[in-house]
Amino acid sequence: MPDTGPIFFTLALFAAGGILVGAAGSRLGAPMLLIFLMAGMLAGREGPGGIDFDQSALAFYLGSAAIAVILFEGGLRTKPRILQQGLRPGATLAVAGTVMTAFIVAPVAMWLFGMDFANALLLGAIVSSTDAAAVFALAASGIKLPEKVVSTLEVESGFNDPIAIILVLGLVQTLSGDPLIWWHWITSPIYMLVSGAFIGYGVGLLSAWLFRHVRLPVGLKAILTMVLGLLTFGVADLIGGSGFLAIYITGVTLAWKAPSTARDAAPGVDGLAWLAQTGLFFMLGLYVTPSHIAVVALPATVTAIALFAIARPAASFFLLAPFKFSMPEKGFIAWTGLRGATPVFLGIMPLLGGAPNASLYLSVALAVVLVSLVVQGWTAPLVARQLHLCEVTSPPDRREVISRLGSMSVVLLAGVWFAAANMPIRNILVAPENTSDLIAMIDTMDQDQMATGETIAAFPDDFAGLAVDNRQPVYADVVALAMKRVNAEIMADRQELLSILRKEESEKVLSLEEQTRRDILARKYKGRYGAPEDLLARINQIPPSLAVAQSVLATGWGSSDALMRRNAIYGGRAGATFDTIIEATRDYARLLNSHSVFEDFRRERASAADAGIIATGEALAPLVGGYVSGDAKEYTATLGELIVSNNLLRYDLQDQG
Repeated sequence: MPDTGPIFFTLALFAAGGILVGAAGSRLGAPMLLIFLMAGMLAGREGPGGIDFDQSALAFYLGSAAIAVILFEGGLRTKPRILQQGLRPGATLAVAGTVMTAFIVAPVAMWLFGMDFANALLLGAIVSSTDAAAVFALAASGIKLPEKVVSTLEVESGFNDPIAIILVLGLVQTLSGDPLIWWHWITSPIYMLVSGAFIGYGVGLLSAWLFRHVRLPVGLKAILTMVLGLLTFGVADLIGGSGFLAIYITGVTLAWKAPSTARDAAPGVDGLAWLAQTGLFFMLGLYVTPSHIAVVALPATVTAIALFAIARPAASFFLLAPFKFSMPEKGFIAWTGLRGATPVFLGIMPLLGGAPNASLYLSVALAVVLVSLVVQGWTAPLVARQLHLCEVTSPPDRREVISRLGSMSVVLLAGVWFAAANMPIRNILVAPENTSDLIAMIDTMDQDQMATGETIAAFPDDFAGLAVDNRQPVYADVVALAMKRVNAEIMADRQELLSILRKEESEKVLSLEEQTRRDILARKYKGRYGAPEDLLARINQIPPSLAVAQSVLATGWGSSDALMRRNAIYGGRAGATFDTIIEATRDYARLLNSHSVFEDFRRERASAADAGIIATGEALAPLVGGYVSGDAKEYTATLGELIVSNNLLRYDLQDQG
């Protein structure tokens, strides 16, 4: 017989611990959902828990069910007058605001991630929807806000999921090679909304009639109410309508037509909704990989700032202008367009739909959600007080403000630590004090050490003052050593990509980890939206002879003291400064492997590799004229002469043969 005790013990311990920690965190102003999200990340593959959860389809199904339960509970406790107050402004924000937000975020994403417009619009659509779980949690957090504000936020969060889902599905289908016909972009949303609303209202009326004629214990009422809500979701989805809108309207209709039933069922459904919220955030935290988020952390944070500092306020103030909202009310609505589980849930859709670079959207969505929960969710009570929207308008206690800021700092520092803990130490750096020590180090290093062992951090201070005959051989060896080390890293990336591509060509399903690694490599070499052949052409080694020759022309065999002190051994483009020679070499290789001006260089290198020929620096030198702003022909001719006259080709033969 299987031993079920440990399973139940672990689940119960987690549930009790999560609730108690969430309650303790809420005293510091921490959103409880953020705590469960972080708990999932700690329990995941890179945390102490080490759980490897990589099931896109399962996460999608469970996420759909959880959001449906959350929406139903929100609709069930929506009072008729609340709906009447918030219907017009909330629906306006849900429909037009979601689309506006996506289109405003898209240019920012194009600039930050180097995307084309369709990919950037998909990212904007994923993060455009305010989250019902986060908004309902805010409404239930004890902040006493004007009913008109609360109703607008709740109606918006209940109605905008279908709009975002329609946008995301259409764009995923387009990017996967099966674009929608233009008129489908108009008819599909209308059909989904109208059919979803019709099914939701119809099942809501039938449910109200049923409860008036059937007597049930209170506990069974809650169960049957929830079952009828999920039935609505399923029926609407079967006919192609919006199940999310349908289940929300069913809850609203039940609250309107059968208020006593809604009151009796509310406690049980509320418990299920809390279970769905916390479980959903924990599962999403378990699903993602923190180190992958670290790769996109900076551009994703800028995207989040653009979202809630530009896109959301612009849409809110513009669309709420016809309605009778005060400026503080508009400001609060603009600030509290909270992002939660919905964008992360939408970020899974490109993975399931086969869109290129799909895991990028999931990583960015989670990063945006984290920023939103920490910044917007944490500061919502303070903003409400500052705008004098709370019923109790006394200023917050100073200790409360300090506590909130301190807690935010702890969370941010924990995130930085978690990201740093997953970054491998890639170099063993040595810093010779003088040229004699440098020569001794070079003489004792064999080829394996050049590729994987010690790396010269910088030239010694006395190097530039040596006679040119003494500098030349040492300078060439150090630069070639650095290029060999970087080539080893590039070839490791190439082998990893080839392994992933071979699995994909054999029609095997890639894991989330493999998809993400492929996307990380694509972003690293700026080949995010090209064919695999283009990416492979970018991920290849640079002939060491070419690196040495270009470095020699830039620094005069190391005689430029200004460049040498900055480790700018390949030239001082835009005042570049590098911590080490290896970092300068990585930057040089990245430029040749990714910049559009060196496309012919990469094409010739790939052709040579296909023909089984060693791509030497002498052969490729004529194709790097774009490296200088002056006479390209004279520059490339000088490179070729340097390579031949100084026998630099010996480094290519060592590195590739």
